Parts: sequence; structure tokens; C-alpha cells
Amino acid sequence: MAEAIVSHAVNKLEDLMRGDAESLYGMNDDIRWLKRELKKLLGFLRDGNAKQKQDVEVKSWIENVRDVTHGVEDLVDNYLFRASRFPHSFSSIHSRHSFFKKVDEIKHKINGLLAQRLALGLVNLGANRYITDQIVDPEAQSRQCVYVDGDDDVSTSIVGFGEERKAIISQLTSSGDQLLVLSLVGIHGIGKTTLARSVYQSPEIKRTFIARAWIFVTKHCTVIDVLKNIMKELVTIPKKIKGQALSERSKCIIDEIKEDYSLERWSEKDIKMALHELIKIKGKCLIIMDDVRSKELWERIQTSFVTTDNGSRVLLTTRSVEVGKHVGPNRAAHELRLLNENESRLLFLKKVYPEEIVHEFMVDLKEAGEELLRICGGLPMHLVLLGSLLSRKAKTVGVWSKVLETLSFQFNDILCFCYDELPLELKNCFLYIVAFEEGSEVKASQLKRLWMAESLVLDKEGNQERDTKANRYLVELSKRSLVQVTKRKYNGDPSRVRVHRLLQELCGKLSKENNFLNVEGRCSKQADHPTVITARRVAFHGVIPTTYFVPLSSKLTTPSLRTFMCFGSSKLQHRLGQYLEGLRLLTVINVEGEKRVTTLPSEISNLIHLRYLRWIVHSNQGVKFLPSLENLHYLQTLATNATITIEDGLGGLKSIRCLTHAKCGLLVAKQLIKLTQLKRLKITLNEAVILNPFEKQRTLESLSLFGEEGPIPMETFTVFPSLHKLKVYGILADSKPLPAHTSFPQGLTKLTLAYSCLTKDPMPTLEKLPNLMILSLEDKAYDGKYMVCSEAGFPQLLWLVLKKLEKLEDWVVGNGAMKRLRSLVIEGCRKLKMLPEGLQQINSLKEIKLIQMGNMVVIE
Repeated sequence: MAEAIVSHAVNKLEDLMRGDAESLYGMNDDIRWLKRELKKLLGFLRDGNAKQKQDVEVKSWIENVRDVTHGVEDLVDNYLFRASRFPHSFSSIHSRHSFFKKVDEIKHKINGLLAQRLALGLVNLGANRYITDQIVDPEAQSRQCVYVDGDDDVSTSIVGFGEERKAIISQLTSSGDQLLVLSLVGIHGIGKTTLARSVYQSPEIKRTFIARAWIFVTKHCTVIDVLKNIMKELVTIPKKIKGQALSERSKCIIDEIKEDYSLERWSEKDIKMALHELIKIKGKCLIIMDDVRSKELWERIQTSFVTTDNGSRVLLTTRSVEVGKHVGPNRAAHELRLLNENESRLLFLKKVYPEEIVHEFMVDLKEAGEELLRICGGLPMHLVLLGSLLSRKAKTVGVWSKVLETLSFQFNDILCFCYDELPLELKNCFLYIVAFEEGSEVKASQLKRLWMAESLVLDKEGNQERDTKANRYLVELSKRSLVQVTKRKYNGDPSRVRVHRLLQELCGKLSKENNFLNVEGRCSKQADHPTVITARRVAFHGVIPTTYFVPLSSKLTTPSLRTFMCFGSSKLQHRLGQYLEGLRLLTVINVEGEKRVTTLPSEISNLIHLRYLRWIVHSNQGVKFLPSLENLHYLQTLATNATITIEDGLGGLKSIRCLTHAKCGLLVAKQLIKLTQLKRLKITLNEAVILNPFEKQRTLESLSLFGEEGPIPMETFTVFPSLHKLKVYGILADSKPLPAHTSFPQGLTKLTLAYSCLTKDPMPTLEKLPNLMILSLEDKAYDGKYMVCSEAGFPQLLWLVLKKLEKLEDWVVGNGAMKRLRSLVIEGCRKLKMLPEGLQQINSLKEIKLIQMGNMVVIE
């Protein structure tokens, strides 16, 4: 892993020299020297990495290289901090002499390491070890892709379990109103989750159950966590169905879950009752609980299900035979076995040749291939990982023999081998996933922004290409089966990903050993928490122990901390400002789930290296105060889940790429034009804003616009010609009807209009947008009675949502309109008389969802 650390430092130095020439006045020559010598060390590291398991001296040398590299990063970042914050005092001869003395010390250490490598016999293997591991271009692979609601590789991974799958689906869809609980039992990596996901996505299951919920049960999950997560999946129902209603208490609980608030004021009994009522009213539900570890947890949860008597079903996956047999009768426990030789070969070859149908090894690869199967031992996870890795390499005897040789040195540890074989630029990106809670689905957009903030994604052509490159990294990790894509966007790009528990444990081990990232779990004992953090990054899952705050507030520890992340109830209260005071090199602050802190500490204003600030509060108050932004010139992401008023300083965010939930008036809004890196913006306008249409902002790709007072002028979003996604919530000024389609950005692929109060049919305009794939008209977006989709209109549309268009009565769809439409959702359009006959001509249409409709006539 030291290779990845040194490579990352070299990239940072190169990036620094391109962007901070003025700040580095007087240090340019030293930066060039450090970069050149670190590159030399990188070449020797590649030889040392192969020898360190057999030679403790080499291992110690590698650790010293890692520590020196961290010292280089600290030196440069401290220089920039002091030069920026204290320019006058830092220009003194004494201060500069003291600082450059440290430069000489690091140079001496690097020279010593380069001399020591001679005694160790290390050779320079150069910079192109991974020349055959080309990172794929996802665009070529996803051009024909459409949105997939679930794991994209489930169908190719179901080998050997066909009969079990049929039996489970048959049992789950059987008649009878009594609750039925089934279990899938097996060791880590045997395919429990993959099989359960395949069942969950099957057409038979989708047709049978009114609602489905998928819950991953983490190691530290409480009963309330599980209950809350189940309800999150089910709360889309109306509060009254068929004369039955939720109790007032249950309504309150469910409303708080919808808003993602804390449930600390409710008892476990209250939450169980709310879930019980929800399932009983909702109807026939399927709930899958993945990785249940104790029968006690199940016993406390099952009381929410047992008397629903509406045909609901529960499927558990577990490693414990005891748990599997405890939750239901004997026939309800399905124990999975290892794959036999033929099944192993079939799954392995599916992964090695993902674009072909191959059932046997080629003659020259047969011997090596059979030996690789033997090493995998019939475990699906090993077969998938190793097969996916070989799909990225040449199919030659030499390459496969080299893989066998390397595996023998690593005691056939396939997980470590697959990590070691990653290209350097992907190693730290993969390890970063350990920051998130075990088993959780991670938003791809969030992960990619964190990578970019940490300079794990660099592009020599400048910032404009980093988004694309980050996406390539994520696609490559998925092609190697190191991450699972659980949800895709309409264009095929990953939307949400997760990592298998065994791989997450490997990431945690490697991260801790190399001081890359420490994870502190919510159940750790106070005594187990160190008072000194040696890692460069720390992620807290749950409450932060008080032992962390006292020494940090006095600046005695962790001066090199770069990343501070919290998930869950951290109980920061007013201590975060003290914590941050001594951490001047922070680049990432990510806080999610905090209940009490609604004012961001003023100390944030002094964190000049800060590139990522995300603050998600589970409270009805939200974040009320944002400190000054004028010093945060490197900030790339500013995201909250509550609207923050920005009075001034927006124009100083020269590097900002993502800005969400900002609230501003005309003065600040006009500064948007100056944000030349901005990609995504979610903003509330508290006054009518018209920007000069001649001042084009050409980088913005996603815009969510909320009008708080008065109509929203159309010109507000027409000044962004590069927009792909547009959401407008509020009345549109002078839009009865909409203007010509040429007034809209022509690259739009996704459009949402809500509360627009249009009185003229918007379809004649919108159907001419040449690239529109997703259209949502919601909450009085259109107040008319008639709507027409003309012949050949909407040539690229895949998804259409019509929600709460309360006056709509008649809808006509012409022949050839929406010829690619796959999904149609109509909700709350109670006056709509019938579905258009023209829908029958759309061969691509896969699903129609009708929710809360009146007496609509549906033509078969």
C-alpha cells in the first residue's frame, strides 16, 4: 500500500505546482526535487512490495518510506497554511529559516532511504508496472445501458443455486395469509446475498407483493435501527387505505422517518407498533433482512410481523445455522453448499469472459485454469473475484502462470491478491470505502466527490476531466467485482454501490496498518479509544468518546489529520469547534446524523485546505448558521440537508463544484457566473433573479431551483447551456404556455417541474427536447384539463411521471410518441378518466404504476 501513498503524494505535488505557483514562492525548486526523488522511491517500492513478506528489513524500509512521504505532505500543507494565514510574520527571516530547516531534514531522510535500498538489493522497476491494466472507459460500455434497480451482475453470478431459487420463490409466493419466515444459511462468500437479491428482483416476486423492503443488518445494528430502516422502505403509502388508518402516534413516527429525524423520543414498543400498523395497512409485503447474526435480535423484531395476517413474508440471510433454524420450521431453512467442479468452472468463465459464452478452458489455459479453480475451492466469492481480475488481463499461459506463482507466495489469499493487483491510482480509492458503515449503500456521487477532494483523482489536463475519471475508477472497481453496483442511473452509470463484508474487513485492516484511515465503531469501549490518532483520516460510527476532545482542543495530538467523518449520533454538541482548532490541515469534514449541532463552528473559516464540507442534520431545525467562506478557496463541495442563507462570499469559492441547499438573493446569485468549476447547484431564490443571458456559465450540469417568493424567470436557468438535469420548484414567470423548446438547454436529459401552475399544455414544447430521457410533472406543474403527446414526440424518453395533476381529465398519446418509454408512473391524478390507447403501441413499455387514482378506466 505504500506505493499508493507515495504515488498519491507525487500527484499532489504535481497538482500543486500547476495551481499554486504564487503560494509556493521560494519553494518551487524544493517541490521539484521532492517530486523527483519520491518518484525514484516509487520505482524501488514496487520491488520491495514483492519482497517484504520474506524480509523484515525490507518491510521496515517500506514503512519508513511511507512515514517520510507523509512528512512531505505535512511540510507542504503547513507551508501553504502559514503563508496564507500569516503572510507578514511568515516572511520574516527567522520563520523562513526554521521552515526550510525542516525541508533539509526531509531531504536527508530521503537520501538515506535511497542509499539503504542498495544494501537491500532493491531495483527500480519503473513506473509502468500496470501498463496492461487499462482503466476502462465507461461511456463505451454504458451507452446502451438503462437504469437497473439492483445488482448489475446478479444474473451472471447465480450458478449452482437455480433449484434453491425456484424453491424460495415458490414458498414466498405461496397462498395463505399467515406470516411465513424463510432463511438462507451459509458461510461468508457463498452467495447468500446474491441469491436473495436475485429472488428480490424476480418478476414473480414483484407481481406478488405490494411492497418490498431490503435491509442490511450491520454488526452494531440495534432493534430500533432495523425497525426504522424497514419503515424507510415502506413509508411511501398514503395514511389511509380502504378505510383503515394509522394511529396518531404511528403517523408522527412515520413522518419523522420520512424526514430522517432521530426517533429518540419514541420507545421500542411505539416503533414496533408503528411498523405493525404500516404492514397491516400496506398489504402483502416482502421484507429481506440480510446478515442477521443473532436469534435474540430476530425475536425482538418479529413481534411487529406476527399478527399482520395479510400474506406478508420475511426472508433472512445468516451465517448461523442456529439462527436459520430458529426463525422458522425446518423446511424454511435453506443451507447453501459450495459449488462443484462443473459449476465452479461455469461461474469462473462467465467472469473471465463477460462478453462471451464460454463453457470450457482453451487448451493452452486448461492446466492453469483448473489449478485456479482448485485454489478457489468452490466458493463463489473467490471465483467471482479471481475471474473478474483475469478478465482485465491478457488470456495467455504466461499471465495465468504468473498469477498462480504470485498466489502461492500469498498463501492463496485471493482477497489480498486482488487488492495488490489494482492499479496504483485505484488502491486508495478502494480503501476509502471503509469509512462508510459496513454493508451500507454508498452514493456514487458522494464517494467520487470525496475521492476528488482528497486528490485521489487527478487529471493532468485540469479539473474539467476529474468527474469523468472518477467515474472510470468506480466502473473499473465494479468490473473487478470489488464493489457491487446496487443501483444505476438512466445512462448506466453507477448510482449506489456497496462492498462485501469480507472486502470491507480487508480494507479496514490495510487502512489501519498504513495509517490511512481509522474507523471507530459505535460499540467500542471508552478504554479502547486511543487519545492520539496516528491515522491521516478518522471515521466515527456512533458516539465520539470524550477522550478525543480534551487533548485535541489543547493541540497536543493529530496535527496531521486530513479527514474527519461522523455517521450516526456523534453528540458533538458545542465541542466540534474545540476539536477543529488544532486541525489546520483538514481537507474533509463529513458529518451525518448529528441531532443537536445546527450551527457550524466559526473555526471552519480558517481551514484553508478544506475541500469537502457535508453536514446532514437529523433534526427539524437544520443548519442555521454558515461561517464565512472567503478563505475557503479550495472548497469543492458544500452540502447540507437544510437551506442555508448565504449573504456574501460565494464568489470566493473559486474551486466549488457542488453547492446544495443554498439560499440567496440577487446579489449572491449573480456571483454564480464567476464559479467556473461549478457542476451541481441546488439553490433557493428569495427574490426574483434574472441573470444576464450573455454571461453564460458553461460548466453547470445539474440545477435544482426553488422559488421562495414570486415567480421564477425562465432566464434564470437558460444561462446554463451545459445543463443535463434541471428541477424547478415554483411558479414560472410569463410561462402560459412555456416558451419554445429552444429556450431550454438542448442537452437536458432529466427535467422535473413542480408547482409551476402552467395553464397551457407543456407537452408540445417538452416533446421537442431532443435528449430528454426522464420527465416528471409534479404537484400542480400543469393546471389544465387536456394533455397531448404528439406523433413522434419525446424520441428519447424512458421514464414519465405525472403526479398530482389534479385537474387533468384527458390525455392523448399519438402513434409513434414516446417510442422508447419503459416506465410510466401516474399518482394522484384523480380526475384522469382513462389511460391513453396510444400506450398500447409502445412496445418498450415495461411497467405502469397507478397510485391513488380515482375511477380510471384501464384498457387491457
